[in-house]
Amino acid sequence: MSVDRHLSVASRVATGHPDLDDLESAVYSALAHSGDLDPSYIFVTARGSDITLAGWVHKQAEVLLAKQITLTMKEVHKVHNELSADL
Repeated sequence: MSVDRHLSVASRVATGHPDLDDLESAVYSALAHSGDLDPSYIFVTARGSDITLAGWVHKQAEVLLAKQITLTMKEVHKVHNELSADL
């Protein structure tokens, strides 16, 4: 997990949003364990059951893959995919 991701998690826990943190961490973990993309520059934000994916991936195919992986999670109802293949 990137340093930025750790800071985001720490700040959310400190402000009393552990449920959002749990979902964000679960999505990030699913992306990291897919084996088909590098989530180092993917930032996950949860608002209820809506997830925003922002950041960069290596290939355009990874933009769609990240969204598909996220949508397979039962807690996620909608994905706002703001990823770009700019690495």
